[in-house]
Amino acid sequence: MAREGFRVLKKQGRGGTLVFVGSKNSIGAGKGASAYSAAKAAELHMARCLAEEGGEFGIRVNSVLPDGVIQGSSIFDSKWREARAQNYGIKPEELEEFYRKRNTLKVNVTPDDLAEAILYLAGPRSSKTTGGVLTVDGGNPTAYVR
Repeated sequence: MAREGFRVLKKQGRGGTLVFVGSKNSIGAGKGASAYSAAKAAELHMARCLAEEGGEFGIRVNSVLPDGVIQGSSIFDSKWREARAQNYGIKPEELEEFYRKRNTLKVNVTPDDLAEAILYLAGPRSSKTTGGVLTVDGGNPTAYVR
């Protein structure tokens, strides 16, 4: 997808922006989610590499790293919810509260929170940012950018 986006943006010759949506698992290990965490880490590194490749063409590439966005997410309507809850030793219906309590600000992250972060990184206010990482996780110490 990124390769095709780059092809189109280069051909247009006007620069552009790609925003990847990773996960707190991109930089913070997730117990019981090694394949997911590895894939998200690879996605983040790919975004950083693409930021370098796109710079000369005015193409910016940044990443948003959320954690525990349950509201409106079909993945949490599946066996994923049960597996995550079991991993944490809680009931599936306690998952939202678990994610809220584990972050520093004690908030639930919503799709609107992600949309605002993506809009910021895709818009003119971040026009001099590429290769950046914006966490939207309420403050998850295991995923603080180092």
